[in-house]
Amino acid sequence: MPKGRIPPVSNSPNKIQLDRLSHVAFAHPDLQEFDAFAHAFGFEIAHRTETTIYYRGWGKDAYAYVAHKADEKKFLGATFVAKTQADFEKCARLEGASVVRENEGPGGGKIVTVVSPSKMPMHVLWGQVDRPLPEKPVTATEIHKGEYNTALVKLRKGEYQRFKVGPGMIHKLGHYGYLTRTFDEDIEFYTGNFNFVPSDIVYEETDGAQVDTLTFMHLDQGKDYVDHHTLFLSRVPDSYPEEHRLHHCSFEVEDFDTQLLAHEHLLQRGYNLVWGVGRHILGSQIFDYWKDPSGFTIEHYADGDVVNVDNATGREKSEGAASMYIWGPIRPEAGVAT
Repeated sequence: MPKGRIPPVSNSPNKIQLDRLSHVAFAHPDLQEFDAFAHAFGFEIAHRTETTIYYRGWGKDAYAYVAHKADEKKFLGATFVAKTQADFEKCARLEGASVVRENEGPGGGKIVTVVSPSKMPMHVLWGQVDRPLPEKPVTATEIHKGEYNTALVKLRKGEYQRFKVGPGMIHKLGHYGYLTRTFDEDIEFYTGNFNFVPSDIVYEETDGAQVDTLTFMHLDQGKDYVDHHTLFLSRVPDSYPEEHRLHHCSFEVEDFDTQLLAHEHLLQRGYNLVWGVGRHILGSQIFDYWKDPSGFTIEHYADGDVVNVDNATGREKSEGAASMYIWGPIRPEAGVAT
């Protein structure tokens, strides 16, 4: 495989199998200010101490976001749930893995940390007690029957839709991604050790050669369908000032109405809109990006694609911003990076 190209990737039982993405953690200088934003964004508090707040959605994860009080802002990594205890133990044996420690957040369990070649921390969790599965979705509506009347099919009969502007009512953490100077090495780390498989790859042509610059990766679960991407990586040149830099983290909401109502809610409270609402091409998500009070980019998304082992990895040439969305406001020149 030519340098700069991601080689063909498939899962195997020899790799550490991860079940899903659980939560992200951040350090914030002003925890009170972030807490106000978190409630407006759609999080619920699962647990709090004097220096840490654990936020949950309405899905089964015990929490989806951890905010720590600290003097400086910092992304502290994402946590994945191991498929089995054996997978967790295999992860703990990876070269450079931390000691196994107790998970201090709700639900308990044990956690171990490994680090990518670009020094991005990744945590793996096992034994946490999940929340009970919800009986129905949670939305920001007063009366929402959940059926759409289309031009030819009227499923909602004699019942009204009644909406209210409000928080986005988070379901789960869907994905995160970062910029990396060691793109090729990081890809090898994730796909060589774990069940990450690229769903789509974007490349650029340089001096007649194709160089892969962006990839969206899912956690392969065989025939079971999973989110189009749980992690994405973007290549930056060696001259970039940091080895890695968080791009954004993204949280799923139930539907387009909930997303637009949340958009209005955040606007009314004066929070900093980055980009949205619009529709991505790769992954298909309806997106809405915001800056939290510390300056990190955080996204609401709805209606994302799902894939399984039968979906081949896609490859397409970068068309700049035109590769990123099919409709929505003009993409900011600086993108949405933190």
